[in-house]
Amino acid sequence: MEKLNNYKVNKILSISLIDNKLDSEKIHIEFQKYFQTKAVLGFDIYKYSKYPLVEQSLIPYIFKILYEATIKICLSHETFLFQKYDKDIFQKHFIDTGDGGFKIFNNPFEAIIFAVYFQANIQRFNSGFLHNFVELRNLVGEITLRYSLTNDNVYYLNNNFYGSAIINNARILSKDKLNRFLIDENSFLWFRKILNGIENLKVIDITDFKDIELFDNYDFNEGTSYLFDFEDNSRFLNVNSLKIGEVKAKQDILSVYSIYIQTFMKSPGKKLEKITVSTGNLNSSGIL
Repeated sequence: MEKLNNYKVNKILSISLIDNKLDSEKIHIEFQKYFQTKAVLGFDIYKYSKYPLVEQSLIPYIFKILYEATIKICLSHETFLFQKYDKDIFQKHFIDTGDGGFKIFNNPFEAIIFAVYFQANIQRFNSGFLHNFVELRNLVGEITLRYSLTNDNVYYLNNNFYGSAIINNARILSKDKLNRFLIDENSFLWFRKILNGIENLKVIDITDFKDIELFDNYDFNEGTSYLFDFEDNSRFLNVNSLKIGEVKAKQDILSVYSIYIQTFMKSPGKKLEKITVSTGNLNSSGIL
């Protein structure tokens, strides 16, 4: 992503001057060069402010551990899907809010995969699969996340990310009171175009990737995929989507969909290693 800084902004403004007045059309044309369509995955700890002070202060510590664990899993278990990523990119393309954050991805597919693995780690924490954190889990209690996914413009200015994808994501996230996984219409339509619908996550496998235009520039000799390289049943047990309403973000009206994904995984740490991970929920109520 090409970066903006104060010097470049000043240069754009200077070249747009005509008779000491700014030419808005030139400014728009120049700034458009720095906008890119990106998927933004927003997530935060549900009812974080309700935690007692000590427990609340531990949440950012726990969140960081689980976030870094998810990066490690994605880079080791999804080496095909994230072949264009490394740990540094994961860390830099993240806006930390303490109890959550906004993670920037190249596309909604990557964002969904990351969310599933992140939710798996949340679930492992809650159920005591993470042995080193059993006492910490007993102290803090269960953690519940809510998610939001948007697909829109992002730009990078002076070491920070900005843009409508982040603004819209924060707006949608703040409207959810039922700890769901909400996505905007851009993301919903993206999955319809690329995968014939987000529900197709349940039926595709790694052999189908060569027929998906998203992966045209991927190296099929590099990496594997735990979620999509299966012999019998798909690891995606259920994938549902439902339009639940609209949210106003500045001058825009955003159509919002709720998605619910169940995946089957195996998690070492207990005698019974099987785990069903639920990301989002089936509550069909609207948004306020």
